[in-house]
Amino acid sequence: MRPFRKRMRVTERGSTLFELAAVLALMGIVLTSVYGGIDSLTNATAGTDSRLVNLNEARTLMDVATKDVRTAVRLQAGTSAFVIANDNEIMFYANLLPNPTVVPPRRIHIYVDAQSRLIEEVMAPDAGSVAPNYTYVDPNNHPSIRFVGRYVANDAAHPIFTYYDNSATPQKLTPTPLNSQNLLAIHSVQILLMIRRSAYRNTGFTTLENTVRLPNLDFAPVIT
Repeated sequence: MRPFRKRMRVTERGSTLFELAAVLALMGIVLTSVYGGIDSLTNATAGTDSRLVNLNEARTLMDVATKDVRTAVRLQAGTSAFVIANDNEIMFYANLLPNPTVVPPRRIHIYVDAQSRLIEEVMAPDAGSVAPNYTYVDPNNHPSIRFVGRYVANDAAHPIFTYYDNSATPQKLTPTPLNSQNLLAIHSVQILLMIRRSAYRNTGFTTLENTVRLPNLDFAPVIT
């Protein structure tokens, strides 16, 4: 009977401190791996959501800017359709509505404000001004202001607007803001939008680029 009782004592002994420490260490490794996987999945999901927000915002801004710049028109032959042509600001006359012989051109001002939002101001001609000598200077003639979108993140090396002439191989017009001679030479505008909702966790930029040709520059719809 003595050998049997000895085997029972060996079999029933408890775990040592070393064994408990090994188990806890192993559990720590497993939990760290699980947490790392969850954190990576969370970051990937957040990054995807942020990129989708950026893309949707960029598409909205590009759609508005492209559509309106395309309608740029001269008030008179030999004059420029553009009043201001700068890196992140543009002002021009435009036929926004389908019947320009009845509805006079509007003056469009697109710019980025201090909150990184793209703003569009639309002004009708002053009351009493007539084609082709429309004016837009009456202090009582207030523009309608449209909030186009936000999160604009273009830096100095990546201007929103770049201007090109009408040569066989279009040449970039510089320096900005363009002078009166170069304003007259504009025949296409490249629009580059860099959108980033947040820099959290190094979320990258969403970038869209489009070159807008100006078909109305050689068309004279304004009736005197």
